[in-house]
Amino acid sequence: MMSARSGTFVFGVGFVILLIDGAAAIWLGQITGRGALVVVGLVLVLAAVALTVIYRRWHQALVEIEAARRELQAEIGALRGALDDARAGRHRDD
Repeated sequence: MMSARSGTFVFGVGFVILLIDGAAAIWLGQITGRGALVVVGLVLVLAAVALTVIYRRWHQALVEIEAARRELQAEIGALRGALDDARAGRHRDD
C-alpha cells in the first residue's frame, strides 16, 4: 500500500513531467509548424490535469478511510469498555 507522502511525491513528479513535456511539445510544434506536435502537447497537458483530478479523488478517499478507521477504533473501545463492565457485573446507562 502506498503512503500518502509517497503518493504525493509520485503525483508531483508525474504532474511536472507531463506539464513540461506538454509545454515543450506545444512550443516545438509552433516553432516547426507541425500541428501534430501541438496536439500531442495539448494531450499531455490534459493528462496532467487529469492526473490532478485523480490525485484529489485519491486523497479524499484516504481522508475518508482514515476518518472511518478512527470511528471504528472508538466504537471498538466503547464495546471493550461495555464488555469489561458486563464481566464485572456493572451496567452502563449511556
